[in-house]
Amino acid sequence: MLEKGFNYLLYEEKARITYELIAELGKAGSPILCITTVFPKKLKKMYPLEGAEVLWLSDSGSDPKALKPTRLDFEITRSISNFLKEKEGAVVFLDGFEYLLSENGFDKARRFIKRINDTASMNDGTFIICINKDAIPKEDLITLSKDFDVVKEADELIDGSRPLPSASPARTSHPKAEEREPAPPNQAPLPAAQPQPSLMPQEHPGRGDFPLEIEDIYLIHRNAGILLQRKTWRDKDVIDPDLVAGMFQGVLNFVNDSFSSGERSKFSRMDIKGYIILVYDSELVSLAIVFAGEGEEILYHSIDRIRVVMKETAESVENAYRDDLENYKGDVSAFKGTRRYMDYLGLAIYDAMSAKPGEDMDIGPIIAEPEIKPEVVEAPIVSEAEDYMAQASMAARSGKYNEALRYYDEALKVQSNNLKALFNKGVMLQMLGKPGEAIKYYDQYLEINPYDPEAWSNKGMALRRMGRVTDAIKAYEKGIDLNPEDATLWSNKGIALRSMGKTEEAIKCYDRALEIDSNDAGIWSNKGVALQSVGRLEEAIKCYDRALEIDPHRRVPLQNREIAMRHLRQRGMR
Repeated sequence: MLEKGFNYLLYEEKARITYELIAELGKAGSPILCITTVFPKKLKKMYPLEGAEVLWLSDSGSDPKALKPTRLDFEITRSISNFLKEKEGAVVFLDGFEYLLSENGFDKARRFIKRINDTASMNDGTFIICINKDAIPKEDLITLSKDFDVVKEADELIDGSRPLPSASPARTSHPKAEEREPAPPNQAPLPAAQPQPSLMPQEHPGRGDFPLEIEDIYLIHRNAGILLQRKTWRDKDVIDPDLVAGMFQGVLNFVNDSFSSGERSKFSRMDIKGYIILVYDSELVSLAIVFAGEGEEILYHSIDRIRVVMKETAESVENAYRDDLENYKGDVSAFKGTRRYMDYLGLAIYDAMSAKPGEDMDIGPIIAEPEIKPEVVEAPIVSEAEDYMAQASMAARSGKYNEALRYYDEALKVQSNNLKALFNKGVMLQMLGKPGEAIKYYDQYLEINPYDPEAWSNKGMALRRMGRVTDAIKAYEKGIDLNPEDATLWSNKGIALRSMGKTEEAIKCYDRALEIDSNDAGIWSNKGVALQSVGRLEEAIKCYDRALEIDPHRRVPLQNREIAMRHLRQRGMR
């Protein structure tokens, strides 16, 4: 039997068994579209397909249902895509791939198959093709088989007792997070002495330690629909270019559709061929993160933090490149510097997945490279040190953080004042839950370049995680002196003050942060926590309401609001 939600490549000389299987799906209520070389009336006499829509692959111009086989990129793709998008649980069967192949060539026919597979995956549809494997060269058959979830002889599906093997994880439609029962991630409790996530992560496991791993990050210009930056963790030796191209096209179509419909600042999920893709649409750019593996529980508990990290990163890119984004004329090279945001966005996402659910968080984007002010004369990078830095970067991308540290050490042996090595080694140590060691390198960096507010912020978080809260506040204040309009620094200072019991001072910091950025749900949530901790429940509820107005799916303010409401009812106030 056929199981819905997969893409099938079935082998059969004539599609008799396949049509019978599809007819069974139609009887069960599935909308059916058949693209076939058999005349539609004849086909319906041969098989019980009364409710199915049938389109005829033919050069004949006399039938309005006929599709010319050379119109792959036009009528054929549009007809199938519209059916998959408009019909819930749609099943599309293509009988005549050999005909399309002879008229269009293998490369074009395969690209067509990839587009339809991705469209079916995005819309929880089922796409099936049936071919005579003796009619196609073996090497082309092997290549084509890589594009499908299930590859089988059609007669093997008659016995429904046997499970269907798939080449990639099954796609399932998951209910919204708030409709699911929370379950803790399947991982050991994290050590207490580690930095908070978002700007700096908690203890950062290697990629191999996560059942859910990042494969790609895309930065897209929303108005132009152009890829500005891509970061990948895929192994170049095993990557399937067509898979990536098809996946990116699916993301791009999604972004373009949301832009044309006027939707903005949306956080969405897509499932394409076993991959989970999270998309954040900001004002001028969209970010898409492609995950592979099975880690629904971890994703469920970290989704709020991931949303914050993506939001902060998108807004940081917009702030840094606003003129180029607003006046974009097709020069992608203007956005080369955005790579630094992508580099650390990947690390920040892993941080978000390693954090404990419901924990307060420092808010702010990760900056990939140190900001070196004009007042600092940076020493030219020694070529040998540059080689070690490149190796460190490769190791970090592979999740080999201890190996990356060794390369940073080698770079610093060659050039002790290499600012990027000092800064990045501090970041890496902090990610590994070694804030004390991280501070040593931040100090060396700040001795040379004391003008970087991000370094002061990172140092502040490391100090706070060590329990040196007073010193942490001093570090935040150094950063604020350098950039008093940084809402992140004010919010992080508020968190530190609240941890010392100085709640009213913390609230003033949150207020200052909200003067700078009144649309940050995380800061509103943090202020609500501070107000709630001193019994100002109605004010706290207003803060949670504002946070949820900005970000309706944020769980922490929702949960804290429920607690505050319960306490108010106990007081008899509501």
